[in-house]
Amino acid sequence: MSTVELGPRARRALDAICDTFAPGGEGLPAATELGVPEALLELVARNPRAAERKQVGQLLGLWDTRLIAAVAGGGLRSFSSLSQADREKILLSWADSRLPQRRAAFQALRKGSLLAYYGRNGDNPVLRAMGYPGALGPPESPPPPSIAPLELSGDTELECDVVIVGSGAGGGTAAAVLAGAGLDVVVIEAGGYYSEKDFDGDELAGFSRLYMNAGGVASHDGSIGLLAGSCLGGGTVVNYTFSFRTPEHVRREWASMGVPGIDSPAFDESLDAVWERISVNEEHSIPSARDDAVRRGLDRLGWDSQVMKRNVRGCREEVCRLCHFGCQLGAKQSTLKTWLQDAYDGGARILVDTRADRVLVENGAARGVEARSGAGHRVIVRARAVVSAAGALQTPALLARSGVRSKALGKHLRLHPVMVVWGQMDEELRPWEGMLSATFSDQHADMDGNGYGIKYEHVATPPSILLTFSPWRGGRAHQELMQALPHTAGIGILLRDHGRGEVRVGRDGEPVVRYAFTDEDIDHLRRGLWGGAQLVEAMGARVIYSSHSKWVAYEPGRRGDRAGFIDAADACGWGAGQAQPISFHIMGSARMGGSERDSVCDPSGQTWSVRDLYVCDGSAFPTATGVNPMVTIEALAHMTARGLAERLR
Repeated sequence: MSTVELGPRARRALDAICDTFAPGGEGLPAATELGVPEALLELVARNPRAAERKQVGQLLGLWDTRLIAAVAGGGLRSFSSLSQADREKILLSWADSRLPQRRAAFQALRKGSLLAYYGRNGDNPVLRAMGYPGALGPPESPPPPSIAPLELSGDTELECDVVIVGSGAGGGTAAAVLAGAGLDVVVIEAGGYYSEKDFDGDELAGFSRLYMNAGGVASHDGSIGLLAGSCLGGGTVVNYTFSFRTPEHVRREWASMGVPGIDSPAFDESLDAVWERISVNEEHSIPSARDDAVRRGLDRLGWDSQVMKRNVRGCREEVCRLCHFGCQLGAKQSTLKTWLQDAYDGGARILVDTRADRVLVENGAARGVEARSGAGHRVIVRARAVVSAAGALQTPALLARSGVRSKALGKHLRLHPVMVVWGQMDEELRPWEGMLSATFSDQHADMDGNGYGIKYEHVATPPSILLTFSPWRGGRAHQELMQALPHTAGIGILLRDHGRGEVRVGRDGEPVVRYAFTDEDIDHLRRGLWGGAQLVEAMGARVIYSSHSKWVAYEPGRRGDRAGFIDAADACGWGAGQAQPISFHIMGSARMGGSERDSVCDPSGQTWSVRDLYVCDGSAFPTATGVNPMVTIEALAHMTARGLAERLR
């Protein structure tokens, strides 16, 4: 892991910034007393992009100069010498700046500082004051790891039939199908291998170990945060287990775009195989107090209310709350517990902490992968075919680094942006307790007659989720917001986006995301925000606010109304650093299609420009699914791998 070195001035600035975001008081420690600056620097060091790490140091080096304070109206004094109130004014001037770059910098500092403050476990008085129990702690009697990755002691060369880059929903499933067909398979995973013994629910450690860039990925202008798993098992280790079959209208849409297999019995067979192998069921969706409140609101409105299906076996309520940092029970049927285990038992070899640099292309065909281990060892895997399943951020980057030529490569990115409407209740909900979720609503899933709209979901809520999706308008005000967590419930607004998204490749070979809402997307989000507020109001909330960067709120029957709420959201804006959406589902950046003009892969999943190179992850989606995509990714990978196995046998 890289390090971030700061000079004395930059360090003073960082300390002052962290203490401004989290000043403590009334018996609570300030950020510096909890070691927040050190933790934040560790998170920054996880960013593989040297240029961005350097920019952090440069920004902090300038921050404590008199110029920064003077421009923001703080007079000719350094930031660190100002009062808390004056430092807050400067930070808020960046939050509300006309310049998206300043808003992006504010959001990065806000999220990092507050995550380090509230994510510190152990004897944390901040969590005690909220009534939050903190991490789960080490599991009792965890099973030993059931997979033994290859250990590399030097430069290595391997041979196989198929090498797969990535081990998540797509890569894990493809590995099992191909190994089950008798083929020799090697899986290359950039992240580490973690199992039940490692899943203690620690939020900071969880982000650092299990997520790409420690959870700090965002679009180039900070318009949307991006969460992607980066460990053996990928996103299936850290997702919420919400399981949906591919909607019929989506299958018809994709078939009309030149991928007829999606609307065929073969895809039905793959969906059924996935559904059974990962044990999707409703039996474990035991309603929590959150669910009771959500269902009460849905019933009062007469809205659609459905039971969430989840891929779990033996899940327990008291442990489920932090499942997005790994399941210490082994109940979550991730690829670690299913497809990857099948592949490993069938003879597949697995490399972890190994980054694929490029696909080896010979005479127009993929013939292996060149990679490098975390220890710096060069790895060459020669193969008859290559599967890229590195996710919709890394797959287009890998293909671009490998010389794949396609006008569609990196284009058509879809993200399912999520915003949240929060409600503060009189009743104590303790929203972190219980199963992750047992309820969702499709009341507004089709707003345009073409299957585009909003899905309403909710999830167990530790401090990290509330702080990510809430505004910071001052240290004390935010502290009060966080301390209200036991009485807070949130409704997630998941958008099936049309999106103007793209994954480009920087000079360092790393992916760079650009993304903006379309007018239709903003219209659907506005209507979803209205619907979310309507639902939270029906749940009994006395204060309702959105995840915008400004205080967009009203108090039903006392101060303001929904119309004013939407007006305030519009006034805050829907651009970078304003709406503050997050994406958990990254799709479409190397999509399948019927024409080389507007797709990267043909209907079989093979790239148009390089033979024997296949894509088996969410980047292959022609459009967004409008539902949590895990099952669709696995089913598509299953069908694609079946076709590849037939070709190679």
